Amino acid sequence: MGRPKPLIAALLLSVSTLAAGTADAQNGPALEYLIRGSSEISPLRSVNAETRAASRYAIVIGNSDYSAIPDLPNALADARVMAQFFESQGYEVKHHENITKRGFEGVLRRVLFDVDDDTEVVVFFAGHGFQIGSENYLVPVDANFDTVYDVPFEAVSLGSLVGIIGARARLQIVILDSCRDNPFAGQVALTQIGNELRETRTGFSFQAAPLNSMLVFSTAPGSVAFDGDGDNSPFTGALVQEASSRPNDLVKDVFEGVRRRVYEETQGRQVPWDSSTLIEPASFGIGDMPPKNIAVNGRGGGGTRGLVRIVVPPQSENVSTTEVAATSAATLDADFVPEAEIRFSIRDALDLSPVDQVTITQGPNTGRLVLTDEAGFRRNVAGESIQGADVDKLLLINDSVQIPAVSLVDGNIDDALILSVNGAERNIALHLTPDACDFEAGDHLDPDGMGVTRYANELRPEVALAACEVAVQRDPEVGRFHYQLGRALTALRRYDEAAAAFERARDLNHARAWVALGNAELNKARITGGLSRGQASDEVLQLFARGVAEGDPYAFYALGRQFMRFGANQEIEIEGYDLMMRALEVGHTFAMNELGYFYLNKDAEYYDPERGLRYLRESALRGDIYGYNNMGLVHLRGLGGAKIDHPAAFEMFTKAAEGGQPDAPFNLGVMYRDGFVSSGKDLRKSVDWFTEGLRRGDAYAGAEAANLVSSNSVPGYELFDAAVIGAKAAALRNHRAANRSRDLIAGFSGKTLDGGAQKLILELGGDVTVDGAFGLGSQSAMDEVLSKYNGGSAATDPVERIIQLAALSWKTSPFRVDLY
Repeated sequence: MGRPKPLIAALLLSVSTLAAGTADAQNGPALEYLIRGSSEISPLRSVNAETRAASRYAIVIGNSDYSAIPDLPNALADARVMAQFFESQGYEVKHHENITKRGFEGVLRRVLFDVDDDTEVVVFFAGHGFQIGSENYLVPVDANFDTVYDVPFEAVSLGSLVGIIGARARLQIVILDSCRDNPFAGQVALTQIGNELRETRTGFSFQAAPLNSMLVFSTAPGSVAFDGDGDNSPFTGALVQEASSRPNDLVKDVFEGVRRRVYEETQGRQVPWDSSTLIEPASFGIGDMPPKNIAVNGRGGGGTRGLVRIVVPPQSENVSTTEVAATSAATLDADFVPEAEIRFSIRDALDLSPVDQVTITQGPNTGRLVLTDEAGFRRNVAGESIQGADVDKLLLINDSVQIPAVSLVDGNIDDALILSVNGAERNIALHLTPDACDFEAGDHLDPDGMGVTRYANELRPEVALAACEVAVQRDPEVGRFHYQLGRALTALRRYDEAAAAFERARDLNHARAWVALGNAELNKARITGGLSRGQASDEVLQLFARGVAEGDPYAFYALGRQFMRFGANQEIEIEGYDLMMRALEVGHTFAMNELGYFYLNKDAEYYDPERGLRYLRESALRGDIYGYNNMGLVHLRGLGGAKIDHPAAFEMFTKAAEGGQPDAPFNLGVMYRDGFVSSGKDLRKSVDWFTEGLRRGDAYAGAEAANLVSSNSVPGYELFDAAVIGAKAAALRNHRAANRSRDLIAGFSGKTLDGGAQKLILELGGDVTVDGAFGLGSQSAMDEVLSKYNGGSAATDPVERIIQLAALSWKTSPFRVDLY
């Protein structure tokens, strides 16, 4: 491939005229222009500094037991003491110990679902960290750098972490007690878009904070932090003492005290450092500032609140899949919606009195039980003793769970609670039922979804449509239902209605709607076979950019892909790469596939085959159908120097095709055509797969099928079929394949073309005899179908006539653009 065409002129002009440093610390000038440069897009969220955020969220990570590098004895103790402190101040604490790379991905995915633009977020990390060039990285416990390509899969980019959190949260404070001795000293790695090897270095480098953020480092840039001889590191010990003694002081004042304490204790060898862009007062304690009124969480607009109900216990012991539920004192049935009111369900199920002492020993895996305190904050009551009278006030907050819908055999989620009532343990089974619209059309990594997910190839379109139409009618102000309705309509090829549903979801603040609207614009060119991976307009880029601002990983991927493929200069390409890395940090396989393609392009500046193969392998290992297809191509063609392996290629293509991947049928057709399968050459199966590819919108597959049928005796196919297949491929907008098909059918006899036209008329509901003689009866039947479907005046040239009918066939039965 040659170098892609430049991005839009307005974007290039904006980039060239923006002064250095004017863009957000986590965004480049191109992205900033797109976010702020459109009068059609409503302004970004603003901060009311006179009220506190509605919720407070803390991520605490302690990594001590490393598998391939030295352990850090104090890291777990540091994390535990900080988790206790944040819990004492009313934070919803997510405490993790000895977390792996996949675990980090899960933590960042949780941020997408748990955090919104009225949430204060604090992150505390104790563990190994290092710098490469200007980039800082946190080290999971399973990190092991064997090659220069490993950093994206073995470490966590601090820049991506603060970018992901900053896009979702109102305010973030990131505290890093890291930078002990560099465990990878002297090693080199590839961490930027190009092929420049950089050495890992001790400490962190300077890092600017995104808007309304504070980054706190346990030591100065490039310096070493000490683990300490006591239970905690010098930094964490000082932080706990300072913050506990004055939690309502501004955090900047607290950290000034921490800096003095650490400096004195280490005799000047360690000096904590911070970078702040806070634009509102921030403290670890609640303070005197009034909280904002808490709205019912509707996952993207409006409220969806349910009730918890008592279920009569069945006689069988197996009331749930969990051991706890098997011995439950009661079973509670609840809708799996953002919030469910407990009311009298637990009290009645356990026959509680108002003065009974109740402790939530173990909360549900899929959510948490909370009480709203006098200050207006919801606190997690896990481990807390409350009176029986307060049990009625509990809310069950169901978190987005990221469970594949196809894994739920009966469509329900089983969970459990363990309570202590006056010292006696009582087990309660939870039977959670997702809304049918969530179950049938919930999207992967949707920040405002409930997390019961289906990829596009897993949708049951008609079932999803019926479920989401009911949900929208019942809860018209819930954005996620409109978005999921749009997914169902897209799968049913009702594209105008889908766009209207996405617009309504956007108006109800559903983050994923922005990228859906961008894709809907791109799909206008694809509906009749437009290029599936074309350059986006400025309007589409702006929609993607707004999705980035809302923290949607699909938008990270979509805009990053455009910048990397069509960026006019290296600065824009680097912005695209950075966006891709954000998507990668949450495990987004689309980003892995795109990066693999990027580095395997022999004609591009950044060709690096081993780097590209690493990304594709990671995608396939995670079960991505596009990763399967890409690895099939690697094995079939020996891409990037890989060994040709036809059995492995066939296995990968088959998995991809069975999952609905649109390009895999063509590849299987090639393997059967060329005899690369164990059973040998098989033209019938080859044509079957090529025509399946055409049905999915692949013009190349149609061209190849038409050629095989017209030049070979293929069981089950005749020349009239070759004309139909060729005409359908010619009617698509993939010009190279379409022109090839047009040239092919132009060489067919008039009888063959007319017989194909008659078959298409039948397909469109006309009444005609297929005999290859296009007389008055055939003309009348064609006029009727053209009139029925507003197909215009009938063409008289046999080639143009059959292509006109084929185009009408695509109009009435379009392929699924959401699979591209």
